[in-house]
Amino acid sequence: MEIPPTAAESSNYDAGIAAYKRGHYEMAMYDFEQRAEQGDPVAQFCLAFMYKYGIGVEPDIQKAIEWYTKSAEQGYASAQNDLGVMYELIAESELYSRSENSITYLAEAQKWIFDAAKQEDPTAQFNASLLCRLAASLSSVVGLPTDFTETVDINRLVVNWIQIASDNNYPPAKYELAVIYREGFAEVAIDPEKSFQLLIQAATPNPDAAPPYKHGYAQAQHDLATMYARGDGVEKDFKEALKWFQMAAKQGIAESQFSLGLAYFKGNGVNQNYKEAAKWYRMAADQGFARAQNILAEMYNDGNGVSINPEMAWRLTMASAQQGYAVAQADLAMNFAEGQQMVSRDDEEAYFWYGLAFKEDIALDKTDFGINVSKYDVSSSQVSDRLSEEQKSIIQKQVDNWKPKQLVSYGTGFYISKNLILTNAHVVSSANELRVPFHRVEVIAVDEELDMALLFNKHENNGSAIFRSYPVDFGEEVVVFGYPLSSILSYRGNITLGSVSGLSSTIDDAHPDKLFQHTAPTQKGNCGGPVFDAAGNVVGVVLDPLTPSLVSNKGKIEIVDVQNVNFAVKFDVIEDFFQKNNITDYRDPIGVLAKDIDLKQIYNRAEKFTVPVLCFVNKPERESLQLEEIGIDGLEWN
Repeated sequence: MEIPPTAAESSNYDAGIAAYKRGHYEMAMYDFEQRAEQGDPVAQFCLAFMYKYGIGVEPDIQKAIEWYTKSAEQGYASAQNDLGVMYELIAESELYSRSENSITYLAEAQKWIFDAAKQEDPTAQFNASLLCRLAASLSSVVGLPTDFTETVDINRLVVNWIQIASDNNYPPAKYELAVIYREGFAEVAIDPEKSFQLLIQAATPNPDAAPPYKHGYAQAQHDLATMYARGDGVEKDFKEALKWFQMAAKQGIAESQFSLGLAYFKGNGVNQNYKEAAKWYRMAADQGFARAQNILAEMYNDGNGVSINPEMAWRLTMASAQQGYAVAQADLAMNFAEGQQMVSRDDEEAYFWYGLAFKEDIALDKTDFGINVSKYDVSSSQVSDRLSEEQKSIIQKQVDNWKPKQLVSYGTGFYISKNLILTNAHVVSSANELRVPFHRVEVIAVDEELDMALLFNKHENNGSAIFRSYPVDFGEEVVVFGYPLSSILSYRGNITLGSVSGLSSTIDDAHPDKLFQHTAPTQKGNCGGPVFDAAGNVVGVVLDPLTPSLVSNKGKIEIVDVQNVNFAVKFDVIEDFFQKNNITDYRDPIGVLAKDIDLKQIYNRAEKFTVPVLCFVNKPERESLQLEEIGIDGLEWN
């Protein structure tokens, strides 16, 4: 990437880039800020990028736009491109609401991306083609910026920009051009041979390519693999297909990971290996690939390649079903209908999930595995017969209004009574639907300031917490129980040990005395879980740990790598929250410290009333245009 003379002549910004690439984000932020204030366009670009994504600093879109603009106005192509991308995203979010502002934002996006494209920046050239394509698709929906409407043939402009970017060896452009020659576009004639050659060029690793394309363009690799696997335009060759699937899968393409899992599961082109199949299915499942989640769930039920784990199977099936995968929805329905897989029979839940499943053609998804779909028909009829017409009418309205969802956050909660679950407000704040292991729950009380939320589950739980009324003290041993990193660690609860290290939070906290510090390690997913004393009584609720920060020590900037400083809400705050919301049926707090018990007893007790809280939101109805950004990783330093 060519650096403008103004950047090369300024004080060395490369120290900040080096710090960024080492993961010393606070130091990089400090270095960029000093140079950005002096007018260095590269530092301004880097600062904007970090503000946009909250790297080493709280996310701040307005500051990101301000710094991108300062850099772009100096002619720095990378900033012009990324600023255009930001305006396009803002425009797209408002286009279908027909907001007048959307046209202004789209015009800004076009201006900056075209300015960068004219500087021979291949990423911007590629984005210019995508922006023109958006304009073509929306020409009948909204008004468009002047340069678009005066263009005689927007589609031709799409092809021209993509051809220029392809000629500049930009892999995504080569891939898109391959798609154009494969499927046809505007006046471009279909040319399978030219399409195939471009696909090969895009997919082939190139050590001289800019990040992240040194290993080849992953989507092109997946397409090639699919062609060889199906014999689509080439001779069927499973060995060649697996080679390209492997490349794409290692770069994170979930569909390729799923396809590799399927190959090992069925023994297509490789020796059948359930353990290897499970490995690739798990990678795809962790990215939210619904089919992989459902098949992996079946493997956890059957013990093929993995240890039998009904709870893991249930959660994966739930995640798949929430995304709208009909087979998973039918599997859930059958479990509820028959009281299988760790759940009690619940005809209303069963009717709900069957209703969703039968919106789609289940048979199409099950043919690969030869499963008899008719069993769902029999089961659903039996469920229907057990419900009243009024019940079915209410549930059908829920089915009609339901939208596919995606898991966006998770945390821990615990029962304070048979039906009430306590957790953090930030865990559930954005959710359209909440789940504890086997049931939907609803939010009935929230206090954002205290970060407390109360959930209601109509299905009663047998165990609940006992609170301790008197406060914790310095040095007291504490135990944290919860469900951290739920996509990585076991779905059984984890227990960590520590001690009370402080009786307040940070100095900038508005209510520092409402929290206490402890050293029991916590991770994402622990939030909202209980903190126990040595006798197994709840003394607090887990909050986020303190993160690394930048401090000044006698004029010298240092990064403080904060380790094992965690916070919890004190009991008196929790009790205030209960009283404000007229909650009286929680277990009475004890007034004296019971005799210490061993950790196994605390674990067993906690597992009975502590639950993971899974939070889902509605999936966007359409995908973003996905313009390409330029990141700091693409910059070099001396």
